[in-house]
Amino acid sequence: MTTWHGQIDTAKNVAEVVATARDFVATWSPEELARLPAHCRPGRIRDESDVAELHACLVDEYRVTRASGPDLTMLQVLTSFMASASVRIAELGGDTSVPAASSRTVDTPLSGGA
Repeated sequence: MTTWHGQIDTAKNVAEVVATARDFVATWSPEELARLPAHCRPGRIRDESDVAELHACLVDEYRVTRASGPDLTMLQVLTSFMASASVRIAELGGDTSVPAASSRTVDTPLSGGA
């Protein structure tokens, strides 16, 4: 049985990492997503910059969170996964930096685009 992290580790290119990240997030129920802070809920994951932006938001939130129990667990699971995806993208030569044009603040959710 291949795990999600295993799929990230064996991805042959950035597109495979992005697809795996998109598929992983798609398995989360609305209730699970609701346990995440609203500004860190994943939107569409189209490319490596979306992975990088989500990863950055999750890490920032993890540093300051006062969440506990299932809310903290969900934050930890998604942060860990996106960290693995970001590392693999970097290993494959992709860009894992948050785009300079991204001036998203804590109150601006990641999702919302079409």
